[in-house]
Amino acid sequence: MRWLISLLIVAVVAVALAVAGRYDPGYVVLVYPPWRAELSFVSFVLLLAVLITGAYLLTRLAITTLNLPHIVRERQARKEAERQNANFTDALAAYLEGRFQEAEKIATRLVAEPRREMLARVLAARAAHESRAYARRDVYLAEAKENDRPLAALYAEAEELLETRDYPNALSAIEAGKVIIPAHTALLRLELKVRQQLGQWDEVLKLADQLSKANALDEATLEHTRRAAHLGNIKRRTGDSKNLLEYWKKLPGSEKRHAGVALDAANAFAQSGDPSMAVNILEDALEKKWDETLAARYGQFVSKNPLEQIEQAEKWLAKHPRDSALLMSLADLCAHEKLWGKAQSYAEASIAVAPNVDGHLALAAFKEQAGQPGEACKHMRKALELCRQTG
Repeated sequence: MRWLISLLIVAVVAVALAVAGRYDPGYVVLVYPPWRAELSFVSFVLLLAVLITGAYLLTRLAITTLNLPHIVRERQARKEAERQNANFTDALAAYLEGRFQEAEKIATRLVAEPRREMLARVLAARAAHESRAYARRDVYLAEAKENDRPLAALYAEAEELLETRDYPNALSAIEAGKVIIPAHTALLRLELKVRQQLGQWDEVLKLADQLSKANALDEATLEHTRRAAHLGNIKRRTGDSKNLLEYWKKLPGSEKRHAGVALDAANAFAQSGDPSMAVNILEDALEKKWDETLAARYGQFVSKNPLEQIEQAEKWLAKHPRDSALLMSLADLCAHEKLWGKAQSYAEASIAVAPNVDGHLALAAFKEQAGQPGEACKHMRKALELCRQTG
């Protein structure tokens, strides 16, 4: 289209010059002694146009000739870049298709501008990791981290070291990545996993808060993460009653009422020499929400006032008369206070509601104590049968 427009313009100019030459009486005299030449004005204009055009074309030809080596180099570089792009695409496709050895082989041959080469080394490292070639993986990652923007290499290193359970080195890679981007969400998620594996529960709680603000974890996962951290901190403080109590007081009420947290806390306080606190924790949790697991363990912790415990458990029994676990807790508490008749009655009521090993074992002990070995053996056999059924 451009050539057609140019042709039309030239035609229009030619016609205009022809018409102008027909009516223009002017002429041009060129003198260079001893020569003399006369030209019509139109002919002179055409000749001048031809000379200018020729000079322009010759100049362009000279410039092109001088720049020919540079043009050839640029063309070769362009072809090489296209080839490298194609190879990078092939390596990426091979990795995503699970052809890890081929992906590694192609990626290691890529030599381009620094950032592209760094990404190729990261890709090769990931492929080598999938092939369990950890030595080659480490070499590729070391090469990739020499780039001035090594975040991709650091992230890959952290992820792969976490997978192979090399938690300290994974944490080092994460910390290096956070120097580049402190609030990198993906790195924070990796760090959360590493801290969990290392049992660094205070750091886990801080990271959970950060990820919550960034909306990077769903509520269910956040709740589970925080609860696991609280349980870890409770277990870590077992044996230190004062420190454990301080931590327990700081816990949110929703966590204290959770059955798993309450049970672990009760065990921790009992092992720390404070069974009364263990009882209080179970009572608070059961008052908020009834749980058979907690009811079953209630009788295994004896406070300074066991009779008050029995009274409390009997109040619960009025609301939950067919709770086998609560009945067994009452049996345990009564046995602790040597109220043998009540203990036996509660144990018999427990197995009447739901046959259970603890009830039969308790009755076997009561019958043996009462001088009834036959009845004791009978209950032992039933306990053994239940163990086999559940085993």
